[in-house]
Amino acid sequence: MEELSAEYRGSLPEKLAEIEALWSALSGGTEPVARLFDLRRLLHTIAGSARTFGMGEVSTTAKAAETFLDAFCGDDADPAPACTLPAEADDVAFDALLGALRRSATAT
Repeated sequence: MEELSAEYRGSLPEKLAEIEALWSALSGGTEPVARLFDLRRLLHTIAGSARTFGMGEVSTTAKAAETFLDAFCGDDADPAPACTLPAEADDVAFDALLGALRRSATAT
């Protein structure tokens, strides 16, 4: 299990970079709004897997970011019509959540 945990921890920076790049593209208008659902899915995956590998703070922070996005993209199987981008003030709040996620991942 230690080997798997070390492998997971090693892959986390790449996963966070993918999340940050997708968020940047979404907030910059270069990705379709429906990709917000993909962003939520990535955060959901980290929330579950991080806890499995003993990274409770990473899991909690990823879950908070995922939950934050729930207001902007419903739980529908086909989210495209339901997604809307957060307003600028919400962008700042989400950026703060991503920053907290990055800090918690590098602290472990």
